[in-house]
Amino acid sequence: MNKSFQDWVAEGEAIYNSAMSEYQSLESQIEQMEMQLTEKKAEVNHIAQMLGKPPVEGSKRLTAQLIDRDLPPAGTIGSVTRALTGRGIVAR
Repeated sequence: MNKSFQDWVAEGEAIYNSAMSEYQSLESQIEQMEMQLTEKKAEVNHIAQMLGKPPVEGSKRLTAQLIDRDLPPAGTIGSVTRALTGRGIVAR
């Protein structure tokens, strides 16, 4: 079966829209769970205070950022370019 370019684009758009919808649904679920967790933590800490127990410490949420190993850190390219071209060198 030969697909036209339009068919490929339409299929890609459908896959993207489906994935985006799933992402937004998961994000919403996470927000709801975080609100429930905050409420439960407050409840547990209130009970702990009444019983003389230590409060619950919230676990720290980790976030990750994907980086491209092939790209140098921001600002490096300009510095390297200036050094290679001789621009930005101050004669004293």
